[in-house]
This record gives sequence, structure tokens and C-alpha cells, in this order.
Amino acid sequence: MKRVVKNKDNAQMREDESSCYIPQDLIEEILANLPSKSVAKLIVVSKLWSSIIRSNYFIDLYLKRSVTRPCFLFTFRRDNGRFFHSISQEAAPSCSSTSSFPLSLDTPPLLLGYNVCTPVRGLICSQDLDKLVISNPSTGQFLVLPNLETKRRRVSFFGYDPIEDEYKVLCMTVLQLSYNSGPVVSEEHQVFTLGGAQKKKAATWRTIACKLPHFPATKGLCFNGVVYYGAWSNSDRKGSLIVAFNVRLEDFTLVKLPIGVEIYMSRDSELVNYQRKVALANHSYKGKFELWVLEDVDNQEWSKISVVVPSWNDLVGRSLFYCRGAISSGELIFTPSFSDGSFFIIISYDSKEEIVRRVGIEGIGDGSNYVRSFLDYVECPIFL
Repeated sequence: MKRVVKNKDNAQMREDESSCYIPQDLIEEILANLPSKSVAKLIVVSKLWSSIIRSNYFIDLYLKRSVTRPCFLFTFRRDNGRFFHSISQEAAPSCSSTSSFPLSLDTPPLLLGYNVCTPVRGLICSQDLDKLVISNPSTGQFLVLPNLETKRRRVSFFGYDPIEDEYKVLCMTVLQLSYNSGPVVSEEHQVFTLGGAQKKKAATWRTIACKLPHFPATKGLCFNGVVYYGAWSNSDRKGSLIVAFNVRLEDFTLVKLPIGVEIYMSRDSELVNYQRKVALANHSYKGKFELWVLEDVDNQEWSKISVVVPSWNDLVGRSLFYCRGAISSGELIFTPSFSDGSFFIIISYDSKEEIVRRVGIEGIGDGSNYVRSFLDYVECPIFL
């Protein structure tokens, strides 16, 4: 009798298990449509779910979906920590000119990270005092890289090689001089590799050669395996140019700017994303901006776009706003470097329709915090 009952129970258990079975491809589809913070928490559900979420296939699938829903990313310091917050790029510019909405501080703070590089495929590289840190705001994880054996000031860039599936940090050193002394040519170029074949061995800093003397002058921007940044070719801030660093080949190429176009100090010049092209944004303070778009990298061809934002003084007052690039709708986005009171302001400008919107985000800063803002941030549950 007992044996018969046991067989019936086993049969019932097998039936229940089969009725609850979910195909793996369906699990992947469900996870790929969840917010990245939720996916990161679900890694503890089971070994199967953990292996799915950590797999290269799922990361690529998630990134493919995430690219279609890009975000604004804001990062600022508060209470001895650095906070990262993202909001949909479609939501903010579509608000009316007087819109504002709160942003809750629910993300655990990471290291301070004084200098923050432009995000690459969900990851961020920042400099925290004498350390370089890779972080993922989606998972709350960060990875402190090995120390560089130097006491000089460092300039860092972050890029991704899609062929070898590797992230790389390019770090170069310069002499620490006073502002009036002018820049000097960078030296001690070193590279740190994450991912790809490097996962199988201990990663270290490697010295690489740079036969094109230059001094970095802007933040970097990574496109299709190449990191672009503005630079000067000598020590007296003359000879403005764009440097293209090939992440896979680890070599440098110089891209000439149009005659008469210069790169300026104090964030007056910045490389931005303009419709999936590298552009140099030179700023004025009366709503007038010039964008020089690199149309053809190989032939070094540029085009010029002049922008005059209507009612600029009424929108921003005396605050200094900078062009951060254009989102997929074609709207140009402008943000300041500091929060305005309890709000952080975004200006979006549709040049075709001549529509300007002003959106305030509540909760980012208190008026004294330096805020870095980025366009086209894609969330991804990559684990470091």
C-alpha cells in the first residue's frame, strides 16, 4: 500500500513540475524587458537564472533592447558618496516648459569619483583621488583598478572593443603645473583591459607607445571601438585637433579640425553625440552655439551647424548651460554644471519646430553640487 501511494505522489510531483516549467528562451525574454536594477536582484533566484543573467548572450540581448530606450544619466556628490540616477530620454523633453518631477535617492552611493568618463555600454570609469574605479549604477557594483605607479596628474578615457568584447581604460600622465604655466605634452600612456580573453588571467596596466605628441583637452566619446577626444598638439594651447584612439589596436590617429576652429578651456568646448556622429560643440553665453560635425572620419570631412536658441535669457537667466548633444528625436539638449537651487534644469530645443522646453528635476542637488550629465546612457546588468 505504501509503495502504491508513493508512486502516485511521484507521478503527481512530475506532473506539477512539468506544468510549472518555463522554457529558458522565455525566461530570457522576460528578463530582457525588466528594469536593470530588478534583473540584478533576480540573480539569486536560482543557478539557472544566475547563469542566464551572467551570460554574454543575455547581456547582448539586454543591451539590444536597452539601446532602444536610452536614458539621461546624472551623477553628483552628496554625503561623502557619489550618486547615479537615470531617467528616460523620451519622458523629460516631452514635458511642458514648466514641468518638474522628483527623483528619489534610492540608489546606494558609490565612491566619490571626481572625474567621470562618458558611460560605455552601461559601465562608467571615474577617478577617485589616486584610484581609478569602474562602476555599474544598475547593479551598484564597482571595481577598483590596480594603482598606477606615478604621482603625476592623470587623464583617463574609457572605451569598448566590440570585436574582442573588451573594455579598456586609457590613462596618460602630465606634469602638475599651475594654470598660467599652460599644458604640457602627455606621457606614460598605459592601458588596462577588462573582459574578453583578459578574464582568464590577472589584469595589469600595460605601457603603450604614442608617437603623436598631444595634450588632452576634452572628455572622451566612444563610437564603434574608437575613443575620440579633443586635444592640443603642443604646450601653448595651439594646434587644436581631435585624437582617435583605436581600442582594439591601441594606436592613435589625429583628425584635423576645420581651419579657424579651436578647442577652448573651461568646458567651453566639448565632444558630443550628434545623430550617432562625433561633434565638437563650442559654446557662447547668449544662446548661440556652433556644432562642427565629423561627417567622414577617414576623409576628415566636417560640416557646421549654427544654433540660436530663442528666449535663451528668459530660460536660463545668468546660469551657464552647455550643449550635451542631440537625442534620437533630433532635439538638442543643454544642461548646466551645477543644480539651480533644489532643481536641476534641462533645456531641449527642437530646431525644426522651433520649440524650446525647460524641465526641472527635483532632488539631484542643492545648488552647490557639481553635476555631470550624459545622454544616451543604456542600462545593463553587467556584473563586475
